[in-house]
Amino acid sequence: MNRFTLTSRMTLPVLALMATMAGLDARAQSGTPSADAVTTLKVKARIVVLDVTVTDKAGKLIDNLSQKDFTVLEDRVPQPIRSFEPPSAHTMPGSTSEKPVDLVHSAADLPKIGRAPVTILVLDELNTRFEDMSYGRNQLVKYLQTQGPVLAQPTALLYAGNTRFVELHDYTQNRDALLNEIKRHLPEYPSKAMRGKQGPVAVERMAQTLASLEQLAQASAGTPGRKNLIWVGVGFPSSDIVGLDPKTAETIEAAMRRCTDMLLAARITMYSIDPTANTTTTLAVATPDDLEAATPADLDTASTENGSSASAGLVQFSNFAPATGGRAFLSRNDIHNEIGEGIASGATYYTLSYAPTNESDEAGQFRNIRIVMKDPNLHATTRNGYFAAEALPTPTTGEPPKQARAQIQLDLSNAVNSTMSYNALKLSAGKRAGKAETYTITVSGADRATAIAWRLAPDGRSEQAEATVLAAWYGAQNKLLGHVAQELIATRPNGSRAEAVFDLTVPLGGAKPERLRLLVRDAVSGHMGTIDIAKP
Repeated sequence: MNRFTLTSRMTLPVLALMATMAGLDARAQSGTPSADAVTTLKVKARIVVLDVTVTDKAGKLIDNLSQKDFTVLEDRVPQPIRSFEPPSAHTMPGSTSEKPVDLVHSAADLPKIGRAPVTILVLDELNTRFEDMSYGRNQLVKYLQTQGPVLAQPTALLYAGNTRFVELHDYTQNRDALLNEIKRHLPEYPSKAMRGKQGPVAVERMAQTLASLEQLAQASAGTPGRKNLIWVGVGFPSSDIVGLDPKTAETIEAAMRRCTDMLLAARITMYSIDPTANTTTTLAVATPDDLEAATPADLDTASTENGSSASAGLVQFSNFAPATGGRAFLSRNDIHNEIGEGIASGATYYTLSYAPTNESDEAGQFRNIRIVMKDPNLHATTRNGYFAAEALPTPTTGEPPKQARAQIQLDLSNAVNSTMSYNALKLSAGKRAGKAETYTITVSGADRATAIAWRLAPDGRSEQAEATVLAAWYGAQNKLLGHVAQELIATRPNGSRAEAVFDLTVPLGGAKPERLRLLVRDAVSGHMGTIDIAKP
């Protein structure tokens, strides 16, 4: 069995660079795929799902329209709408606008709300000046104080710091719980942001920010409804890639594109709120020949831990908002109102789907999406398009073994160094009878969206599911005490509907941890699920 050594987020940029260079070396040394190479699976995208908000000329949200009020254009060609859901289809069960029902106290409660939307609040302490960060924080408090004691949407609170991405509070509808957490939290001094907007530290900030976005996508992929990400902070420095050498420009564009694709796949819509009076400044990016520390190659596997979206010319953090169907708020001082606008927009939306009439699979082709309203006084907002051809590749698909292994280590490290629940796989676990240190972990197969991938075994008579299975245990203040990870295979008869079951020995060695985290990562899709056990 293979074991993995986990690392902290502080080493992410270095590991990312190592993984990237390992992949480049492997590709350069061999013109043909090796026997160990992973086959790339390409799946044609035939259904496009759009979350759409509609406003009138005064900016008021409109929630009483029908399908005939919308025309979807892809590359200026009208598309037949296959399905239509009004905002009323996405409301919290039993809730009214005057009296929301308190259903969610943690991520474990999210299945109770069906396809209703959730909110993710992020305080960006990595990229934002201290005084602007303080102002943004105070404005978030001001917004929450205007809400009732029970929030209309389940809300999680996180912050992006100099070395890590931390969940301050799990999903909750308890307003006071979030207020208390914000007041208790001591913000980090943004040392990396204060060291300038150019060179290796700026590239590292971009890599870390993309990594945080990917982690959100990975953790929430199993939640079926829309996730509205309210990012309070500057985001990474902008990068003008015009004039850069092709290799550097391609690396940055691929990282951005990959991050956007992962956000879209997880149905995350971003509303970015810049608390400064000025817009972001342009970053002069180092080229591959300008190597002393971090380089744009960091982005190759920071996107490996994030995702991506390409854009020509100026690459900036605010690009994520229109690319995911959200909005970028800049140069306003009523941040509490901006937060409210973002959350309200995220709660009042239509969902449309269509099958593209253009069946071309030209790799890398961007399909522009626009929605025209029957009433010209109304304005529709949705994502601005998507890239054709295959579905988003998993982080290790088609990569040389060294790079794939490094990517798995990064994914596992992120999950272990976080308290966020990962729900792309649905897990249950318990101790195996007669074996005190062995845990049996079951991956549910009832919901196809959160089921593990099964493939025909070499014998042709059975199916197998391959996964990396990990256990990590923690002491006081979530200090990591130890971990074990193995690559395991579950089997079942061909055609069976049995669930995937894995046994993992957890050598606590007499330790009495406060918490045990069990994790499964699907080797085919890269999807991950976690389950936490208190005082195992």
